Amino acid sequence: MISGNQSEIPRLKKGDQGGFLGFLTRNFFKKMPASRQYIEVALPLPVRKTFTYEVPAELGEPPCRGKRVLVPLGRRFLTGFVLGPALTLPTHAAILPVREILDDDLSLSPRLLGFLLWTSSYYLQPVGAVLKNSLPAGTLTRSKETLFLTEKGTAIMDVLEPDSMERRVLAELAKKGKEGISSALLRRKFSAPIRGLLSRMGEKGWVGKAEDLETPAVREKKVPWVRLRPFHGEVPLTGRQREVVAFLQTAPEIPVAELKARFKNASAVLAKLKAHGLVEIVSQGAFRQPSGEGLEDWIDGPPSLLTDDQKGALREIVAALDRGKYQAFLLHGVTGSGKTEVYLRAIEETLSRGRQALLLVPEISLTGQLVAYFRSRTAHPLALLHSGLSAGERYDEWRKVKKGLAKLVIGARSAIFAPLESPGIIIVDEEHDPSYKQEGKVRYHARDLALVRGKMEDAVVVLGSATPSLESYHNSRQGKFRLLSLPNRIDSRPLPEIRVLDMRSEQGEGRERPLFSRPLREALQETVARGEQAFLFLNRRGFSTFALCRDCGFTYRCPNCSVSLIYHLPDRTFRCHYCDHTLYAADRCPQCASSGLFLFGSGTQRLEGEIKKMLPQVPVIRMDRDTTTRKGSHQKILGQLRRGEVNLLVGTQMITKGHDLPRVTLVGVLAADLSLNLPDFRAAERTFQLLTQVAGRAGRGHLPGKVFIQSYNPTHYSIQMARGQDYAAFFEQELELRRQMNYPPFVRLINLRFEDNSEKRIARFAQALEELVQRKFLEDPKLARHLEVLGPVRSPLGKLKGRHRYQMLFKGKSWNSLHTFVEKLLTQIETEMPGRGVKLIVDVDPVHML
Repeated sequence: MISGNQSEIPRLKKGDQGGFLGFLTRNFFKKMPASRQYIEVALPLPVRKTFTYEVPAELGEPPCRGKRVLVPLGRRFLTGFVLGPALTLPTHAAILPVREILDDDLSLSPRLLGFLLWTSSYYLQPVGAVLKNSLPAGTLTRSKETLFLTEKGTAIMDVLEPDSMERRVLAELAKKGKEGISSALLRRKFSAPIRGLLSRMGEKGWVGKAEDLETPAVREKKVPWVRLRPFHGEVPLTGRQREVVAFLQTAPEIPVAELKARFKNASAVLAKLKAHGLVEIVSQGAFRQPSGEGLEDWIDGPPSLLTDDQKGALREIVAALDRGKYQAFLLHGVTGSGKTEVYLRAIEETLSRGRQALLLVPEISLTGQLVAYFRSRTAHPLALLHSGLSAGERYDEWRKVKKGLAKLVIGARSAIFAPLESPGIIIVDEEHDPSYKQEGKVRYHARDLALVRGKMEDAVVVLGSATPSLESYHNSRQGKFRLLSLPNRIDSRPLPEIRVLDMRSEQGEGRERPLFSRPLREALQETVARGEQAFLFLNRRGFSTFALCRDCGFTYRCPNCSVSLIYHLPDRTFRCHYCDHTLYAADRCPQCASSGLFLFGSGTQRLEGEIKKMLPQVPVIRMDRDTTTRKGSHQKILGQLRRGEVNLLVGTQMITKGHDLPRVTLVGVLAADLSLNLPDFRAAERTFQLLTQVAGRAGRGHLPGKVFIQSYNPTHYSIQMARGQDYAAFFEQELELRRQMNYPPFVRLINLRFEDNSEKRIARFAQALEELVQRKFLEDPKLARHLEVLGPVRSPLGKLKGRHRYQMLFKGKSWNSLHTFVEKLLTQIETEMPGRGVKLIVDVDPVHML
């Protein structure tokens, strides 16, 4: 076993740069004995410890902090990240040597490394996993275990029972011959677990093993260039060949593809020139270029003059840039008030001062229009960083930023880790959006990290939204952020007229409630008759919410998750929207064979179908996760709207965010209550934000807009205040409710969630954890003054992807007390509660409570 330094990454206060860098200076640059050099390495594993390795003399000087190294771990090799000289040397195990010091292309600068270590400490995430998450996917070198059949295995194979697992495994290896097969691929070929069996067969000498280094999945792109070679004397050439040589004398090196674009039959000409020794073909690195398809649809004319409110906001941001110190702004502007123009001019001011800029957006569908907007207005090179790019494109965009070739970065939440050398401004558009919270293997909030990175880099941070999060607006009221206000739309355009429609009074055919109210139906018909466009928002994809047999009560439910299956009409399947479990629809009930199987509820597919029935001559398009899986699909859909090829857009919440389509004059919200019914203390806030944001898509051009909100709970304060677009009133009422219920912004939260395939095992783990927490409170009665613990209880979504889920929520008015308590608790869990199979997830500042 490879030993690791068990000391934890230091716990820091949010934004504490000096203490962190001081720690690095005091500790990571201590001189080790000249005879041996040891380094501390973080590995991309879900463990909270670091590892110690020796740097062999033949590798030269020890690698500096942020460099990547290839190191052994057990029988495999992994790419690790150097944190600095080892502080202490382990005594319980041998220290193994570094195998290789890797290239500089993907190394991390000291400042970026410091930021990432702060992220690991604050969010209680494994440091190696955080560092891996900051790099483009597919760039880590690691070893691959290859298995092959030995002579002894070949001899024994015929003796074994034909149906035995041993015989089947050996037969599979025999097919692969001398090349063998990776152990991971072999295990996937068998439904039963065979890891233990492979180990025993290896001990018997039937199966051989070899460790090979895997080439990273993503590498630098190489393209052929043609280069003119020096020549003397006369060479017999045709007219076209002389023409190409003359061109190459003016451009001695050129990509082959560019030469082919200039000259017909260039391949044959190059072959002849190469045979004469006049040219050579060389391979050179090149950057992959993300597709610009559809960007031309978003290029507008020159901007209008700034309003007085925009001038005032920009003036304050520029003054902060001139001071060269950290300053956080909350730009609160109604929809259509020109926040993007303020962003662009603030970025131009930043770049003119020799610094870089970072613009974060919540949805990749917004990047296209922003890129087009910025490219039409500024000549500064920019880079894109988001999951919609291919792995190679993302790698190259990351390298552009690292090499300083891009001055502006536009991207989704992961772009907060872009390797900018000197960011002068960080802008978070739609800062309220929950998409900024990463819910995957490494949990962080990009908006909050923008503030931390801004403080570390002495940069200006601008958070922009028409509906700021309660926490951000509260911070502005407390003086932590400077509040900038844009209370009016551009050119004094009016906000849309909003009507709330009580669906309880609407009658459909038979007992079923209608999908459209009469006023919304009439407004749709009038809008398309005028040649204008409309948005219809329903935050649920699929055709129907569930199917119910009226004879026996059967419903299609997911066997892996605590949810019903959603019916999808195009392929007549029932699907789980969490694990993608799929069943084909039957004509009769699977349980009682009755024909009384009925579909209930509505999704975007059904809404699209109803629109086509009601307005058969009107082009309709749908935008949800089902229609945007292909690369570039977002831009394709929005481009059709922008060009006027489509009049009606049906979609989920991805249509509510930031889209600027001046011909949209009508917005219909089909089920405003959906988000209100979630078991989450932020349900009312999210409902208000969604309704206000989607309403803001109407009337952004010269034509006035109308919004119809259909609801079965029309008197709820979030719906009524969205109707009046009164953010201040909503803030005051919601803030008082949070105060009474002891929720953010008055306390901080850390949620511990634990998952397991076995319900009994996870219930035992939950009970043991509860007893451990109770014991700690008994040992220190003062904890009860600062902390509140809820649970452990079964999560609202009690089963997901086959794993049972429990959670325990910790509240604290003192952040230091809360963070310290949970950090120590995690250490005790690791040492005192080794729950085999139980996965523990730490969620600091949770956004989603399901």
